[in-house]
Amino acid sequence: MRAPRPIFSHLAIRLKWMRRQQWRGIKKACYPVVRWASINSLRYSWGRFAGDLGSVTWVLCLAMLSFLFISHFVFESVQVQGYSMYPTLFNSNFYWINKFAYVVGQPHRGDIVAIKDPSGHGFDVKRIIATPEQSIYITHGKVYVNGQVLREPYLPLKMPTYAYDHKYEDEYWCLAPDEYFVMGDNRGNSCDSRSFGAIKRDAILGRVIR
Repeated sequence: MRAPRPIFSHLAIRLKWMRRQQWRGIKKACYPVVRWASINSLRYSWGRFAGDLGSVTWVLCLAMLSFLFISHFVFESVQVQGYSMYPTLFNSNFYWINKFAYVVGQPHRGDIVAIKDPSGHGFDVKRIIATPEQSIYITHGKVYVNGQVLREPYLPLKMPTYAYDHKYEDEYWCLAPDEYFVMGDNRGNSCDSRSFGAIKRDAILGRVIR
């Protein structure tokens, strides 16, 4: 026959059961609050993620717009094709064009500029020899601008300049108010204003940075 358990044993079990029931009741009562906090925490996380994603997208858009603005209106890379500017510029080398230089100013004699190729094929790089309303006279291997011998320290020593088609004949040009006369530094191997004539101001794309 089983011996009866002490009354305190039943009381301990009863108290343990009552605590368990109370804890279940507390959990049940707190469940809506916990669920609401979890949902709002998730909403906050997604909202923060969306905000961060928007910030990154905005920065990338600004960077792209800045790149397009700078490359279209300020700087652009150009590759020299051929030896017309040798030894100042080298064939196949890349150089920067400063497009903004002539937005705030005008081209000057001696500037190396990128121009629209008169043949309609890309760019060309030449040096400005004379500016609007000046005269150019080529004779005996020398260049005269407004009747004065043009000093050209950028040319190789004693390199002569002759007319393009008639090497030993004199040639003379007078520029209109919006025309520029350009030539390559390698005078014996350059297709320039001696062959295609003076260029218009809008054909000058910018100054070449060396």
